[in-house]
Amino acid sequence: MIAAISMMRRRADIGRDQFRRHWLDPHGVMTAGLPGVRYYTQSHCLEAPGTNTLATELAIDGFPELWFDSLEARRIAYTSPRIADCNIDSEHFVGAVSRLVSEPQVIVERPTSETVKVVVLAIGPPDPGWSHRLCARVMPMQGVVGYVRHRLLEQAAAPASKVPELKVPVAGIAEVIFESEAELMRHASALAGLNEDAERTAIYRVRDYKLV
Repeated sequence: MIAAISMMRRRADIGRDQFRRHWLDPHGVMTAGLPGVRYYTQSHCLEAPGTNTLATELAIDGFPELWFDSLEARRIAYTSPRIADCNIDSEHFVGAVSRLVSEPQVIVERPTSETVKVVVLAIGPPDPGWSHRLCARVMPMQGVVGYVRHRLLEQAAAPASKVPELKVPVAGIAEVIFESEAELMRHASALAGLNEDAERTAIYRVRDYKLV
C-alpha cells in the first residue's frame, strides 16, 4: 500500500469550526470520489490533553490520509479530473499544505470501538532511525490498541495546487491509538522520547472521520 498524507493549516480568515465543516463536506465527499482510493480518513487536530507544545506552535489543523494500491494508482488519482475539482475547493478553506508519501505498516490493527488517537510527527530532515526508536518506545506501552508506522518516501507541495506549501520538514510520522485518555497521558512523555527526539517531536490529539 501507498499512503498520501497531507499536513493542512487552515486559512487565516477561517475559524476552526468552519474549516472542519467544509473539510468534511463538500471537500471530503469530493475527495472520497478519487479513483482507486482504498482508505480515506480525516484526522482533525484537537485542543485536548495529549497535544504537546510543539504541535500547538506548528498550528497544523488536520491530516487527511488516503491509501492506494501502488504509486501508479496514486498517480492516476492525482492526475484525474476529480483531483482538479478538489484542488479548486481547497483554496476556499486551506491556507497552507504539504504532502507526504509513505509506505504504511500496520503494527497493531486499528480498533473499531471509540478510542483516543494521536499523530506523532518528527520535525527535521528524513530520519528512518526516529521511526525505529519510536517503535521501541510504543510496543511495551500498556493501553496501545492501534499503531501504524510510515516509511517516508517523499515530501512535497500538493501537486497542481495553488494553495501555498506548508514549510514544515518531516523526519517521520506515525499513528498511535490508546484505549483511553488516561493511558495516553500516562505515556505522553515517553511518546516524545528523550533529548533531540523530545525537542523535535510534535504530538497531535486527533479525532478521526473515516470516509472510505
